[in-house]
Amino acid sequence: MDTPKTVTERKDDIQFLMKYAVPEEQVDMAEALLEKFDSDIIALNLLHSFYVHLPEGKDDSVKILRLLTRSQGVFLLCVSTGNGLHYLYLANNEAAHIIGTLAEGIVDRQLLDFFGYENNKEVLALTEKPEKLQEYEPYTPDSNLCPSCHASVGEFHTLGCPVEICPWCSGQLTYCNCRFTRLDIDALNKVAQIEKLLELLEADGRIAFKKEHSPGYLSDNLSDDDE
Repeated sequence: MDTPKTVTERKDDIQFLMKYAVPEEQVDMAEALLEKFDSDIIALNLLHSFYVHLPEGKDDSVKILRLLTRSQGVFLLCVSTGNGLHYLYLANNEAAHIIGTLAEGIVDRQLLDFFGYENNKEVLALTEKPEKLQEYEPYTPDSNLCPSCHASVGEFHTLGCPVEICPWCSGQLTYCNCRFTRLDIDALNKVAQIEKLLELLEADGRIAFKKEHSPGYLSDNLSDDDE
C-alpha cells in the first residue's frame, strides 16, 4: 500500500497544481479555501484529486466543500466550483475519488449500502439544492472520532489505520505480525492479500473504534481528573 501523504506534502502538491488549473479570476478564492483546510488531510486529499483530474478537463477551482454524510472514516462530499459546477467525491485520510456530478447522484449499489441510502432517489432528494447542505468545516480533534482515520465510536477503521486493534493479540494491527502469520506471507502488498486479511478480520471479530483506543486517551483523562 502507498504511504499516505502528510498534510504539508499534500498542500505543497496542491499549490503546484493550482498554478496550472485555476483561472486567474479565481486564484484568490482558491488560495483562501486551501488556507482554510491547510491542516485537514480529508479536504486536502479531495483538493488534490480535483486539481490532478479536473472533472471537465477545463481550468476551474474548488469554491465550497459541503458534507453529505460520512461512514467508517469515509466522507461523502459535495464540491461546488468557481465555474458553477457540482460534483460528489469520496475522501478519507489516504485519498479522494470523484463519483460523478451531483445531478447523477450515486448509482453504485455498494456505495448506497455503505452510506445507508435506500436508493439514488434518496440521494438526489438531498442534493437537489446543494446550497442547503452543511458546509464541511476543517477537522478538529474529537474524542468520538479516531484521530487517524476519523471513524466514529462503534465504526470500523479504514483498513491500515494505525489505531486499529488486532483481534488476535490486542496489539496495534499495523505493527504486530499477526496479519503475516494468519496469511502465511512475509509482506502485504497485493490486493488479494488485503481482501483475504479483511475476510479473516471480519470472521474472527474485527474490533471497532473506542475512545480508549486513541493514543493519549488514558493520560488525557487522568489529567482531567487531576484538575
